[in-house]
Amino acid sequence: MITPLLDAAGTFATVREAFGVDDDGEWRLPFYAYLVRAGGQTVVVDTGVGPPGGEDPFLPDREGLLPSELERAGVSPGDVSLVVLTHLHVDHVGWNMRDGKPFFPNARYVVERADYEWITGVRPDRAYVRDNVIGLHATGRLELVEGPAEPAPGVRLVPTGGHTPGHCIVELDGATFAGDLAVHELQLADPGLAYVFEEDPAALAATRARLLPQLADSGRLVGFGHLGLGRVTRAGSAFGWQPLD
Repeated sequence: MITPLLDAAGTFATVREAFGVDDDGEWRLPFYAYLVRAGGQTVVVDTGVGPPGGEDPFLPDREGLLPSELERAGVSPGDVSLVVLTHLHVDHVGWNMRDGKPFFPNARYVVERADYEWITGVRPDRAYVRDNVIGLHATGRLELVEGPAEPAPGVRLVPTGGHTPGHCIVELDGATFAGDLAVHELQLADPGLAYVFEEDPAALAATRARLLPQLADSGRLVGFGHLGLGRVTRAGSAFGWQPLD
Protein backbone atom coordinates (compact mmCIF):
# COMPACT_ATOMS: atom_id res chain seq x y z
CA MET A 1 0.00 0.00 0.00
CA ILE A 2 1.27 3.47 -0.94
CA THR A 3 -0.01 6.58 0.82
CA PRO A 4 1.00 10.11 -0.24
CA LEU A 5 1.71 12.28 2.79
CA LEU A 6 1.06 15.97 2.09
CA ASP A 7 3.30 17.86 4.49
CA ALA A 8 2.67 21.39 3.19
CA ALA A 9 1.69 23.50 0.21
CA GLY A 10 2.96 26.95 -0.68
CA THR A 11 4.96 29.12 -3.03
CA PHE A 12 8.45 30.55 -3.22
CA ALA A 13 8.66 31.64 -6.87
CA THR A 14 6.72 32.64 -9.94
CA VAL A 15 6.56 30.24 -12.86
CA ARG A 16 8.90 32.55 -14.77
CA GLU A 17 11.43 32.61 -11.92
CA ALA A 18 11.35 28.84 -11.58
CA PHE A 19 11.40 27.81 -15.25
CA GLY A 20 12.24 30.88 -17.34
CA VAL A 21 8.94 30.76 -19.24
CA ASP A 22 6.59 33.64 -20.07
CA ASP A 23 4.34 33.34 -17.04
CA ASP A 24 4.44 35.63 -14.01
CA GLY A 25 1.82 33.65 -12.14
CA GLU A 26 2.58 32.35 -8.68
CA TRP A 27 3.83 28.77 -8.66
CA ARG A 28 1.98 27.10 -5.82
CA LEU A 29 3.09 23.54 -5.20
CA PRO A 30 2.53 20.69 -2.77
CA PHE A 31 5.33 19.04 -0.78
CA TYR A 32 4.87 15.28 -0.53
CA ALA A 33 6.49 12.42 1.33
CA TYR A 34 5.34 8.82 0.82
CA LEU A 35 4.41 5.97 3.12
CA VAL A 36 4.88 2.45 1.79
CA ARG A 37 3.68 -0.69 3.56
CA ALA A 38 4.72 -3.89 1.84
CA GLY A 39 6.32 -7.21 2.74
CA GLY A 40 6.15 -6.54 6.46
CA GLN A 41 8.04 -3.25 6.05
CA THR A 42 6.92 0.28 6.80
CA VAL A 43 8.96 2.70 4.70
CA VAL A 44 8.88 6.48 4.35
CA VAL A 45 10.32 8.11 1.22
CA ASP A 46 11.47 11.69 1.99
CA THR A 47 10.27 13.61 5.03
CA GLY A 48 8.79 16.86 3.72
CA VAL A 49 9.44 20.46 4.73
CA GLY A 50 9.16 19.94 8.47
CA PRO A 51 7.35 21.55 11.41
CA PRO A 52 6.20 25.18 11.46
CA GLY A 53 8.67 27.75 12.69
CA GLY A 54 12.35 27.04 13.14
CA GLU A 55 15.41 28.86 11.94
CA ASP A 56 15.43 27.96 8.26
CA PRO A 57 13.69 30.63 6.15
CA PHE A 58 12.27 28.31 3.49
CA LEU A 59 8.46 28.32 3.30
CA PRO A 60 7.88 30.13 6.62
CA ASP A 61 4.11 29.49 6.49
CA ARG A 62 4.51 25.72 6.17
CA GLU A 63 1.77 23.64 7.74
CA GLY A 64 3.91 20.71 8.93
CA LEU A 65 1.19 18.11 8.35
CA LEU A 66 3.27 14.94 8.14
CA PRO A 67 2.62 13.73 11.73
CA SER A 68 -1.14 14.10 11.30
CA GLU A 69 -0.95 12.47 7.85
CA LEU A 70 0.82 9.48 9.39
CA GLU A 71 -1.80 9.28 12.15
CA ARG A 72 -4.57 9.40 9.56
CA ALA A 73 -2.89 6.44 7.83
CA GLY A 74 -2.78 4.53 11.12
CA VAL A 75 1.01 4.69 11.50
CA SER A 76 3.12 6.12 14.31
CA PRO A 77 6.70 7.36 13.78
CA GLY A 78 7.91 4.38 15.80
CA ASP A 79 6.35 1.96 13.30
CA VAL A 80 8.62 3.12 10.47
CA SER A 81 11.59 0.84 9.87
CA LEU A 82 13.26 2.62 6.96
CA VAL A 83 13.44 6.20 5.70
CA VAL A 84 14.85 6.62 2.19
CA LEU A 85 15.83 10.13 1.08
CA THR A 86 15.82 10.89 -2.64
CA HIS A 87 18.09 13.89 -1.99
CA LEU A 88 18.93 16.44 0.68
CA HIS A 89 17.16 19.65 -0.32
CA VAL A 90 15.34 21.45 2.48
CA ASP A 91 11.87 20.27 1.41
CA HIS A 92 12.76 16.57 1.51
CA VAL A 93 14.39 16.24 4.94
CA GLY A 94 12.26 18.44 7.19
CA TRP A 95 11.04 15.71 9.55
CA ASN A 96 14.35 13.85 9.80
CA MET A 97 14.81 15.23 13.30
CA ARG A 98 12.59 16.70 16.01
CA ASP A 99 13.84 18.26 19.23
CA GLY A 100 17.35 17.00 18.57
CA LYS A 101 16.33 13.36 18.06
CA PRO A 102 15.40 11.27 15.00
CA PHE A 103 11.69 11.81 14.38
CA PHE A 104 11.39 8.16 13.32
CA PRO A 105 13.00 6.60 16.40
CA ASN A 106 13.30 3.02 15.14
CA ALA A 107 14.16 3.70 11.51
CA ARG A 108 17.31 3.47 9.49
CA TYR A 109 17.75 6.57 7.33
CA VAL A 110 19.47 6.05 3.98
CA VAL A 111 20.82 8.53 1.41
CA GLU A 112 23.31 8.53 -1.44
CA ARG A 113 26.79 9.46 -0.17
CA ALA A 114 27.37 11.94 -3.02
CA ASP A 115 24.44 14.06 -1.87
CA TYR A 116 25.60 14.12 1.74
CA GLU A 117 29.11 15.14 0.76
CA TRP A 118 27.79 17.81 -1.58
CA ILE A 119 25.27 19.49 0.74
CA THR A 120 27.52 19.40 3.78
CA GLY A 121 30.31 20.89 1.68
CA VAL A 122 28.39 23.78 0.13
CA ARG A 123 25.82 24.65 2.85
CA PRO A 124 27.04 23.34 6.22
CA ASP A 125 25.90 26.43 8.13
CA ARG A 126 22.34 26.46 6.85
CA ALA A 127 19.99 25.57 9.68
CA TYR A 128 18.31 22.61 8.03
CA VAL A 129 21.63 21.09 6.95
CA ARG A 130 23.07 21.51 10.43
CA ASP A 131 20.03 20.05 12.18
CA ASN A 132 18.38 17.56 9.80
CA VAL A 133 21.39 16.30 7.85
CA ILE A 134 24.60 16.73 9.87
CA GLY A 135 22.67 16.38 13.12
CA LEU A 136 21.06 13.16 11.96
CA HIS A 137 24.41 11.77 10.82
CA ALA A 138 25.88 12.56 14.23
CA THR A 139 23.30 10.26 15.86
CA GLY A 140 24.68 7.34 13.83
CA ARG A 141 21.28 6.78 12.20
CA LEU A 142 22.03 8.11 8.70
CA GLU A 143 23.53 5.49 6.39
CA LEU A 144 25.48 6.74 3.37
CA VAL A 145 25.29 4.35 0.42
CA GLU A 146 26.85 4.38 -3.02
CA GLY A 147 24.13 3.36 -5.42
CA PRO A 148 22.65 1.46 -6.96
CA ALA A 149 21.82 0.07 -3.53
CA GLU A 150 19.13 -2.10 -1.94
CA PRO A 151 18.75 -0.88 1.65
CA ALA A 152 15.95 -3.40 2.27
CA PRO A 153 14.58 -6.31 0.25
CA GLY A 154 12.66 -4.92 -2.71
CA VAL A 155 13.65 -1.29 -2.05
CA ARG A 156 16.16 -0.05 -4.61
CA LEU A 157 17.95 3.30 -4.58
CA VAL A 158 19.10 4.30 -8.08
CA PRO A 159 21.23 7.43 -8.63
CA THR A 160 20.14 9.88 -11.31
CA GLY A 161 22.13 13.00 -10.35
CA GLY A 162 21.28 16.25 -12.12
CA HIS A 163 18.86 17.83 -9.68
CA THR A 164 21.53 17.40 -7.01
CA PRO A 165 24.78 15.44 -7.37
CA GLY A 166 23.40 12.44 -5.48
CA HIS A 167 19.71 12.65 -6.36
CA CYS A 168 18.15 9.17 -6.59
CA ILE A 169 14.91 7.55 -7.54
CA VAL A 170 13.50 4.83 -5.31
CA GLU A 171 12.10 1.73 -6.99
CA LEU A 172 9.77 -0.87 -5.55
CA ASP A 173 7.85 -3.57 -7.35
CA GLY A 174 5.28 -1.69 -9.42
CA ALA A 175 6.15 1.83 -8.22
CA THR A 176 8.84 4.45 -8.62
CA PHE A 177 9.39 7.39 -6.31
CA ALA A 178 11.04 9.95 -8.55
CA GLY A 179 11.81 12.76 -6.10
CA ASP A 180 12.51 15.90 -8.13
CA LEU A 181 13.24 14.23 -11.44
CA ALA A 182 10.49 16.62 -12.58
CA VAL A 183 8.93 19.27 -10.35
CA HIS A 184 6.17 20.57 -12.64
CA GLU A 185 4.06 19.19 -15.46
CA LEU A 186 5.89 21.65 -17.73
CA GLN A 187 8.94 19.38 -17.45
CA LEU A 188 6.89 16.42 -18.63
CA ALA A 189 5.59 18.36 -21.61
CA ASP A 190 9.15 19.50 -22.34
CA PRO A 191 11.75 17.21 -20.70
CA GLY A 192 14.50 19.65 -21.69
CA LEU A 193 13.01 22.49 -19.65
CA ALA A 194 15.31 23.39 -16.75
CA TYR A 195 14.27 24.30 -13.21
CA VAL A 196 16.31 27.06 -11.62
CA PHE A 197 17.48 24.92 -8.70
CA GLU A 198 18.86 22.03 -10.77
CA GLU A 199 22.59 21.61 -10.22
CA ASP A 200 23.23 20.07 -13.66
CA PRO A 201 20.27 20.89 -15.93
CA ALA A 202 21.72 19.24 -19.05
CA ALA A 203 22.36 15.97 -17.25
CA LEU A 204 18.91 15.95 -15.70
CA ALA A 205 17.25 16.75 -19.04
CA ALA A 206 19.02 13.74 -20.52
CA THR A 207 17.86 11.59 -17.61
CA ARG A 208 14.25 12.71 -18.06
CA ALA A 209 14.50 11.93 -21.76
CA ARG A 210 15.67 8.42 -20.87
CA LEU A 211 13.37 7.63 -17.94
CA LEU A 212 10.06 9.26 -18.85
CA PRO A 213 9.42 6.88 -21.79
CA GLN A 214 10.12 3.93 -19.51
CA LEU A 215 7.76 5.22 -16.84
CA ALA A 216 5.02 5.99 -19.36
CA ASP A 217 5.25 2.68 -21.20
CA SER A 218 5.43 0.56 -18.06
CA GLY A 219 2.27 1.99 -16.53
CA ARG A 220 4.03 2.09 -13.16
CA LEU A 221 2.75 4.21 -10.32
CA VAL A 222 5.04 7.20 -9.92
CA GLY A 223 5.38 9.44 -6.89
CA PHE A 224 6.94 12.85 -7.46
CA GLY A 225 7.81 15.21 -4.62
CA HIS A 226 5.63 18.00 -6.05
CA LEU A 227 3.15 16.30 -8.38
CA GLY A 228 1.82 13.61 -6.09
CA LEU A 229 1.06 10.00 -6.98
CA GLY A 230 -0.05 9.04 -10.47
CA ARG A 231 1.18 7.85 -13.85
CA VAL A 232 3.29 9.40 -16.58
CA THR A 233 1.43 9.27 -19.89
CA ARG A 234 2.39 9.71 -23.52
CA ALA A 235 1.30 13.01 -25.08
CA GLY A 236 2.43 12.92 -28.68
CA SER A 237 6.20 13.21 -28.65
CA ALA A 238 6.14 14.45 -25.05
CA PHE A 239 4.53 13.35 -21.79
CA GLY A 240 1.66 14.19 -19.51
CA TRP A 241 0.50 13.46 -15.97
CA GLN A 242 -2.46 11.41 -14.77
CA PRO A 243 -2.95 11.90 -11.03
CA LEU A 244 -4.22 8.92 -9.06
CA ASP A 245 -7.79 9.56 -7.99
